[in-house]
Amino acid sequence: MLDENALRKPGFTAGRQVLMADGQYWTLPKPKLRFAPRVSAAGVEVWGGASFGPESDALLDVLYGVEPAPSLERLRVKFEVAVRLLSANYDLKPQDFAQLLVLEPGNPESEARWDQLGEAVTGSPPKPSPAI
Repeated sequence: MLDENALRKPGFTAGRQVLMADGQYWTLPKPKLRFAPRVSAAGVEVWGGASFGPESDALLDVLYGVEPAPSLERLRVKFEVAVRLLSANYDLKPQDFAQLLVLEPGNPESEARWDQLGEAVTGSPPKPSPAI
């Protein structure tokens, strides 16, 4: 089993904890808000939102349907974003991601994990836990 704490990089940043497929909580860095003008013949629009830097903006555009892409490409981008976020905080080997980022459609735990990952990417606060 991977040791989440031992694999933290020296530049580890606090953020959103997500319960991964290995049963441990791993921390993803928080996005920053990033806005810029988009100028066209129609005028000036405000473009942007949650961002992990300019290199991630094109990926997020595909992930959230701003740029059209086939379903399989959108899934590939979802995995790529998750790998990049984990890599920002942890010293992981390529094979480690297959232990953490499992997607099983129809499995409630898997779907909850990917909901949490999506919330982490957009900077949304965690959903409240049900009262006991």
